[in-house]
Amino acid sequence: MKITDLQLQQYGIYHDASWQPSQTSLNIVMGENESGKTTMLRFIRDMLFGYGRGKWQGRKGNMGFIRSDGQTYRVYRNEKEQWFENANHVKFTEDLPAAWWHGLNRSIYEKIFAVGLEDLQGANFLANDRVRSRFFMLQGGDKLAAAKAELEEEKAKLFSGSPQGKRKINQLAADLEEAEKELDSLSNQEKEFSDLQRRQEEMKKQASALKQQLDRDNEENDRLEKRLGAWKYYQQAVSVKHQLDLSSQVTMFPSNGKEQWNQLMNRMKVIHDQKESLQEKLDAYKPVKKEEIIPWMGVENELEKLYVDLGQWRQTLSDAENMEKEKADWRMDFVNLGYSLPLWDRPLSLDKPCASVDWEEGRRLAGSLGVRNNELHFWEQREPEVEKLSDDLALPKQEESESDWQKIESMAAELEQVLHEEADIQSEIDDISGREDKKYTPWLWMSLVLLLAAAAGIAAFYTARAGVAAMYGSSGAAVLAILSYLLHSHVVHKKGNTLEKLASRKDELEASRQKISEKFPGQAPKTVDELKAFHNLMQEKRSGFYKDQAKRQAISWKKETIRKQEQQHKNWEEEGSILTEKRDKAEKAWNNWLSENSLPRTGAENLSALQEQWQKIYSAEGKGKIMDLRLEQIDAKLDAFAERAQSIIAATKLPYAVNPDSIADIYEENHRRSLEWEALQEKNNQHAAYEKEMAKLDEGWASCQREMDTLLNLVHARNAEEFAEKVNAHEHHDQIAKEWERVKQDLRMYAGGEEEFETLWHALETGQYDQWMEKHNELSRKVEEETKELGELQRSQGAIDNEIFRLAGDDSMTAALQKKEKIEAELQSALEEWLTLMYTEELLTRAQSIYESGRQPEIMKMANEFLKDMTMGKYALHISDNGKDIYIEDSMHGVKTEKIWSSGTGDQVYLAIRLAMALSFGEHIEPLPIVLDDIFVRFDEKRQRETLRFLMDLGKKQQIFLFTCHERTMHIAEEVGYEKGTGEFIHLSAGQIEQVGQ
Repeated sequence: MKITDLQLQQYGIYHDASWQPSQTSLNIVMGENESGKTTMLRFIRDMLFGYGRGKWQGRKGNMGFIRSDGQTYRVYRNEKEQWFENANHVKFTEDLPAAWWHGLNRSIYEKIFAVGLEDLQGANFLANDRVRSRFFMLQGGDKLAAAKAELEEEKAKLFSGSPQGKRKINQLAADLEEAEKELDSLSNQEKEFSDLQRRQEEMKKQASALKQQLDRDNEENDRLEKRLGAWKYYQQAVSVKHQLDLSSQVTMFPSNGKEQWNQLMNRMKVIHDQKESLQEKLDAYKPVKKEEIIPWMGVENELEKLYVDLGQWRQTLSDAENMEKEKADWRMDFVNLGYSLPLWDRPLSLDKPCASVDWEEGRRLAGSLGVRNNELHFWEQREPEVEKLSDDLALPKQEESESDWQKIESMAAELEQVLHEEADIQSEIDDISGREDKKYTPWLWMSLVLLLAAAAGIAAFYTARAGVAAMYGSSGAAVLAILSYLLHSHVVHKKGNTLEKLASRKDELEASRQKISEKFPGQAPKTVDELKAFHNLMQEKRSGFYKDQAKRQAISWKKETIRKQEQQHKNWEEEGSILTEKRDKAEKAWNNWLSENSLPRTGAENLSALQEQWQKIYSAEGKGKIMDLRLEQIDAKLDAFAERAQSIIAATKLPYAVNPDSIADIYEENHRRSLEWEALQEKNNQHAAYEKEMAKLDEGWASCQREMDTLLNLVHARNAEEFAEKVNAHEHHDQIAKEWERVKQDLRMYAGGEEEFETLWHALETGQYDQWMEKHNELSRKVEEETKELGELQRSQGAIDNEIFRLAGDDSMTAALQKKEKIEAELQSALEEWLTLMYTEELLTRAQSIYESGRQPEIMKMANEFLKDMTMGKYALHISDNGKDIYIEDSMHGVKTEKIWSSGTGDQVYLAIRLAMALSFGEHIEPLPIVLDDIFVRFDEKRQRETLRFLMDLGKKQQIFLFTCHERTMHIAEEVGYEKGTGEFIHLSAGQIEQVGQ
């Protein structure tokens, strides 16, 4: 079965989506997380087996498929409704697995046909009894497994191996043990009572059995006595009854019947005498057929034609012999041809034909090798020069670095700035200190005037000489007076404030100078006068530092130059390695080409000479092929002659060899036997006339026989003696009837009644008198002995009954014994039931093993082929004799057990087994689609490519769906598909199905 169309109308994230998967190539489906890959996997299984319980809500879809017989169908699953239709739209409601797949369920399908990463962790899927039985036996295996499971369940209900088991047999055994302990605890009286009871039961059984036997013997003896008494009457009755039976069989007999019978006997005697005389003549000569004289009569025409062609046959044999000699000479010349060719210089082999050589490829490889040699030559000429570093270029230890010197320069500049600023502040202090102090300023006088004006305005307001305006004017004058006084105070105290600020700034600068001087390496200046000497010192240090830096820079540049030269030389060496590798690769390709074409090892520059010498070998070999062709034509003619001759010789059944002389001898023998046949043909004609006369006599004899049968049938007789006896009885019928009634009446009176008479008569018919008498005497003796033995038993039984009655006061022993007997009966019944179940289970296990062993070799052989294809022949799969252990063998015959396999190798092994089981099911029942989900997680790229190549080839005949969430796996699959020219590639994205080109 192959899926042709998937219609996801409403299923998960898919809405009105469709896909027509390929039937003849591998289907690779790539989808990232949340893309609908798992939903698509579940949809395929739901279409095959239906929705799970309670999982049908809101799910609608259908699937088209084609069966192996070419019939197309479509299955519909619309929530709870499900059916499938054929091409004529005939609707079916059966379940697909039950209708076609012998009850294959979803669980077993997922264990075999649906393979995920977790399914490649070992062969534990075969531990499932139903799975193993289903696929090793293919049909009916699940029934055996189910039957075994039911038996095990029933056994478990009856018995448990655990000491604490509470099953039926365990409980009965415990009860029996308790009952036995109870009996053991009783006294000797109870043991004696038990023995008496047992003896009483035994005597009762013996007495009962003996009494029954005595009654049977008496009854049998009475019957024998009656039979013996009636035996004399019975013998008379048998004789009379026989005569009466014969008479009753003759119902209609003619009056002249005896005369007819006598005439018929005379005629038959005459015919018999004539037949005996004629038979002597027939026996005197036995006719001979032409086939006996000439056994090969069917091939006479072919013999005639081959006899005509004998000259051509002999000439063909001569031509074959000459051609063989010529071919032998050619072989010698061809072998020695190799010594005449300088590049070969060895004998040529006749077993290795001169294969066709692709000289264009050889010229390409030779040219490539020449180019690589030239590149390597020019590379050697371009070796760069590397200077050596002298000892005087060694750098001394650097006392101050660039950053240290920059710090010194910065501190010197700061010192110089601090000293200059300190000198300027001292100069400004001196200048301000030399100025005169001011006590009165214009601002003081202005504030006093404004204060007086404010006092006058207030006085005018209070004396009512002015209005509110005078008040506002006095307020403004007061404010201006205050401002003027503040300005006066600032001017008066400005000198002191300025000197105070300058002194503070001078102290800060002194502290900063002290701090810098402590860090400065060397004598730091303290005044501006010392700056000139400080400048000279700094200039000398600066000059020395930059000279050292220049020297160091020159040495660094020299080292850098040498480093670049060394790097160039290293690059040159790497280039040489690459060119050497390319040259070796080209040389290897050239040598491989020579080896593949069975050509001698030589340089690429000798290609033209190699081709010319090969052409000579090829021409010589062509001459040998022409000879072989001519020999084949001659052999074909000889085979045709030999086949014709062989058919003729086989027809003659004579020990002739297959050659022209034999055919000539057979031809002469055929001519001689033809003359012999003409002489025998006249005798055959005379014998035929005798046979015709014998046939007429046989016809007359048959006529008489028919007349005799008519007379015999009238009296129902089988032969002549019975005929005479019945005719005689018919004539005395009335007398015999009276005699029969008399004898029968005597026997009836002896028996006593009609029913007893019938029984006695039947017994007399089936018995023998001597045996009855012997048995009667034996029974008489036996009855006497049994009567005596029964009396003894009854006396002993009475004594035991009295003793039991005496001990019957205490009934504890009786109750214990009854309890034990009941438990033993129940335990025996349960054990018999448990043993029946155990033997039945063993029979089912053996039957299952026989069926499984019949399928196992075929599946493992297929799995072995799959593993070889997946590993490029690196590994072969084997199974142990007991069928439980799996191991692999590499190309060097090294055996690897399951414990030391790599994860990727193990995945390939179990994938091969799963695929083999799935295909085996398809071969015997029906192929089903195989679903592989992310099986390449532990595969490297090489193993992925090898497995994908195998799956691409397998997908051409078996429909396979390969799902993956890895984009790299999809790229590898596309590359392999492009290489193989096959494969369908699908991309899933948020409920969308997109086909991707190769």
